[in-house]
Amino acid sequence: MKRIILTTALFCALGSQTVFAQGVLGKLKEKTSSGGIGGPEKDYTGWPLPNEAQGKKDMENTKLDATVFPTDKWGVNGIYISQKPLGSYHEFDKLDKTIQKYALTISEDGTKITLNHSAESKSFGPIQITPLQEGGSTGVANQALRSKGILFNMQITYETIDQTAVTFKDSTEYDGKTVSRGVSIQAGNFTMLEPGVFVFHPYARAKNGVTTCEGGSKLNGEEHELKYNPFNLVYKKGKDVSKWTDQAIIAELFRQSDMFCQIVINADAANTEMPKKVTGFKDEPKNADLLAAARARAKAFNWIETITAVYPIKEWSNIIEPKGNQGLPTLTKRSMMVIAMMKTPKGECAIETIEIMQDNAYTVGSQAENFVGKPVFANSNGMLTPIDCKKMK
Repeated sequence: MKRIILTTALFCALGSQTVFAQGVLGKLKEKTSSGGIGGPEKDYTGWPLPNEAQGKKDMENTKLDATVFPTDKWGVNGIYISQKPLGSYHEFDKLDKTIQKYALTISEDGTKITLNHSAESKSFGPIQITPLQEGGSTGVANQALRSKGILFNMQITYETIDQTAVTFKDSTEYDGKTVSRGVSIQAGNFTMLEPGVFVFHPYARAKNGVTTCEGGSKLNGEEHELKYNPFNLVYKKGKDVSKWTDQAIIAELFRQSDMFCQIVINADAANTEMPKKVTGFKDEPKNADLLAAARARAKAFNWIETITAVYPIKEWSNIIEPKGNQGLPTLTKRSMMVIAMMKTPKGECAIETIEIMQDNAYTVGSQAENFVGKPVFANSNGMLTPIDCKKMK
């Protein structure tokens, strides 16, 4: 079956801070021209680069110029061009069409952006752009930013003009079988930098690889890092975008990211409740021992939060593992769960689940409990979750 991928002409890159961009891009251009990343005619995925000459031809195409645009409160509807052409591909490797000019329209509520283009067909419909997620804390943040005129980190999706099932007759593999023809878009995320200027961009990430817009990462106070492909501006025809250098784009993405993230944190904090405490169970460890184990893990992994207290939320559960040449079921250790309450250097409050374990002095094939004298230790932890400090008692 014929498959179509739409991608920007992007090159893969890794960075460290917001000031690094130009140097990295320069090195990438050198590496790409020498064939280091897919060769001079292919991007890092191995797909052919969209044809610049065809892109220029598409920008000169007047097909879209007669579009009548409704007035929108966002002030963005109009004819747009992209810095780099977009290419549609069949079977991931055959460049089919190149586009670089679009008729952009936005829904009244800002939740749907449509990029019509001159190459539209039954299998290559308008490009659709929608929010990554509209539920939960993320939805709250999206709505709050839209109320301020900010369209942050939307997702490229797709829509075909005709999704009617068709029967392929040009391949014995599909002969007689009814399949759906569709379009897949692979061009990253989409953010408005200012009215009339958008950018295709990858995820902004924190140093540990977690997206900066997740509450835990922001709460950790980690420095920004951008693991990204070079940007592709999409702007109203005739708009001056000279101020949107890589550094300026990165700074604006992180400005919006910080706003988004703080809203997510506040919403999560308001909605998070303290888990129910479990106590009085068999062999319940002393609280001092649990606290010491949790703090030892925090120290080992350089947590910047201060653990103020812990309490059990799940009693001991024995762990049986195969041991010996015959793989005999053997009681090797046991596990329980605690909640760690902590504060960040800024005084924000958070909780995190920590798994506590205790080794068993076992004999292969035995399930007898011989835990006496064995210390407890923290084996793993969950995600840092913000919470209202008033609830953390």
